[in-house]
Amino acid sequence: MAKTIHNTKSFRLGTTYTIGSYILPGQLNQNINSANGATVKVTISNCIDVINRLNSKEIDLGIIETPTFHKDIIAQEWIDDEMVICSNIELEPFIEKNDFYKYRLICQNESSPINKLIHRFFKKIGISHRDFHAISTIDNTTASIQSVRWSRPNIEHPTITIVSSLAIEDEVKYKKLFMSRIKNYPLMRKFYIVYHKDVDIKSIENIIQELKNYYSL
Repeated sequence: MAKTIHNTKSFRLGTTYTIGSYILPGQLNQNINSANGATVKVTISNCIDVINRLNSKEIDLGIIETPTFHKDIIAQEWIDDEMVICSNIELEPFIEKNDFYKYRLICQNESSPINKLIHRFFKKIGISHRDFHAISTIDNTTASIQSVRWSRPNIEHPTITIVSSLAIEDEVKYKKLFMSRIKNYPLMRKFYIVYHKDVDIKSIENIIQELKNYYSL
């Protein structure tokens, strides 16, 4: 009887919640596995934790959502991502910024890089959290999306969150959630591939190339 050969080689990848939960699963994960000939072990956390794990050599490569870097970390731009308004009732495709007073905003923890990004964006366009009917704080993207999805529909004060458009593609496709944008103010950001300066570049270059090929940068 032929013996079953188990692949004991593994590649340790650290990602943020949005990337690890919504972008990596599926074909991209399979492509990474094929490119490296190893089992991909994914750790999902926040940007700061991914950087810390790279510094302590607990992971081989990271993919993060916001530029939370360190002097020993090399970062390469990966893809552009648009942050959009997510709601469980259909709003106008483009919302006037002055209409924000009627929304209930679910945001992530104040110290999170994503929340800081949104704060800077609000400040840039001249609004603040005081313009919102109510504010809730949630731990991560998945929790934010699910909180909006299962909130009681309220035409007068719709519950919204601001998330990656990539994270809600399926829900929008099947009309479980709806997506809007702020008129004249697109909220764009970059995703980054990050690794420690001391890593053996040959051990990760196939993975980096596969990531870049997947989205045809």
